[in-house]
Formats: sequence, structure tokens, C-alpha cells
Amino acid sequence: MNKYTYWNYGKTGGWELACNFFHNHKSMAVHNHSHPVYAILHIPIGEVYFKKWYYQQDRKLQTHMSYRDFRTYDKIKSSCFPPEGHEWCFESPFKTDRGDYNLTYWGKKYIDKDVTSFYECTPEVLECDLINVPQILLGYNGNHFGDEKLLQQFGDKQPQHPPQNVNEIIEVLRSKVNIVPYKENYESMVKNILAGSLGDRHWKQGQDFYVEECVRRIKSHKKCFHSICSMLEYNCIPYKVFNLDKDKYEDYFDLDRWLPIQDVAKDHDKTVLDSMPEYRHKFLPNLIDRVLCLM
Repeated sequence: MNKYTYWNYGKTGGWELACNFFHNHKSMAVHNHSHPVYAILHIPIGEVYFKKWYYQQDRKLQTHMSYRDFRTYDKIKSSCFPPEGHEWCFESPFKTDRGDYNLTYWGKKYIDKDVTSFYECTPEVLECDLINVPQILLGYNGNHFGDEKLLQQFGDKQPQHPPQNVNEIIEVLRSKVNIVPYKENYESMVKNILAGSLGDRHWKQGQDFYVEECVRRIKSHKKCFHSICSMLEYNCIPYKVFNLDKDKYEDYFDLDRWLPIQDVAKDHDKTVLDSMPEYRHKFLPNLIDRVLCLM
């Protein structure tokens, strides 16, 4: 079987793909796109998964390990979207001071900003059948929803935290099947951004700001696709583009069996929408219309 990288940059089908790799008992790594930088690996062992976290603290690579049971779709879903509210790619092995298990929150305080020894985990990451958000491996660090500094890094081909062995990493990436997703129809993404990416701190600044911030993030999202493609071409890393609105995962990824993509996507979207507070959720249809009118 081929090994893949999925150059995900937020709300671009990463969950639908990861879920099906779990369903086929394949290994997978996912990175956080910006500070705090970390990697979470899922490695099948027998009938269970070995879950492994890598992050840098006090200039040293740290790791933590646990196990997950992914033998059925219901177990995958309940483990990756537990009642505590942390998604699989944000799950922390440590409880935060606000009582949840969110690694992006915990890591703001405990994970180093300057990424150096973190790259010691790269050989193990590169062995995975699927790597989500692989741009971190090349040192590109930033929020894909509106970080102009990240777009500048891509444009200048100057990553913020380049690893010392970047040329070796590039050589390995050239041997993989590299997929860059993109969207043409942004209506579903608008809903997910309004419900899942924007929060109370944005809402407190007023509905106009809330809508404008969603528009800004989507425009940045569009730029990110072209920036990633340009960076890959610069590094002579071959890639395929994947249209999330028209193409089929089955035509791009060599898996033996597939869960129904539409059902997996609906379950994910329901989880995101259910997490939106009721006082904001009642405005959602109007907010979506306002954003689409500005696109």
C-alpha cells in the first residue's frame, strides 16, 4: 500500500479521511498547525490502537502514551469525540486548569514556542501510512485561518522553524503520495467556521465582527491552497489536488473498505454544531446568509 500525506489546512476533510484509516487499521499522524506544535500518532497493535503524543518542553522532546479501541465505527466516533468535548486531534493526556483535556489550551503554557528537538520524532512520523498537516515537518508554523505570517512563510519559502535535516525530510516526502485538498463550494465550511472555529471572544465583539472574521478566514483559506501548492512545486515534491466537492476519496486513497463519507461528514458536522451555545446557534442561519453575501 502507498503511504500518503494530506496537506490539510483546516476544515478540509481531515476527519473523514482519518476515520477511514482507523477503520482499515492503518497508522496515522496528525500535527497541530501552529503553536503549540505537537504530533499525535495512532499506531495499530493487534486489535487496538497505540496513541502516542510528541511535544517539546524545556527544549527536550517529550512523549506520552495511551491506548484506544477503534474496532467499530461507534467506538472510533465515541473515542475521537468524547463527551468531555475535545476532538481527537486536540486531545490532551493532561487535564487543563479549566477542567478539560484540550492540548492546544494546555500547550500554550507548557509546550515550547521555539521548535527544535521536536523534530527528533520525525522518523517515526514519516513511517505512518497517513500524515495529516505535514507542513509542520518542514517548519511551516501558523494558523491557516488568517495568519498572514504563515502565508508570507509559504510565499518566501522561508519556514519559521526549519528542521536541520529538512532536505532528508523533503526526500522522503517526494516518495509519498501527496494530496492537497481544496473547496469550491464554501457554504458548508461557513457553517463549520461559524459554529466550530469562532468562539465567545469573537461573539463578544458583536455580530458584525463575527461575520467579518468568518469572511476573512475563508479568504485566507483560499490563499492557503495556492501557497501550499507553490511551496511543494518549489521543493519538487509531486502532488495531486483533491476537490472536496467533486472528487471521491476512494479514487485517491488505496484502502480496502470505506465508511460512507457523507454519513461520517454529517456525524462530524453534528458534533461541531452541537458544541455551539444555544444563544449563538439561533442566529446561525442569518449569520450564514450574511457571510455568503460578502463572499
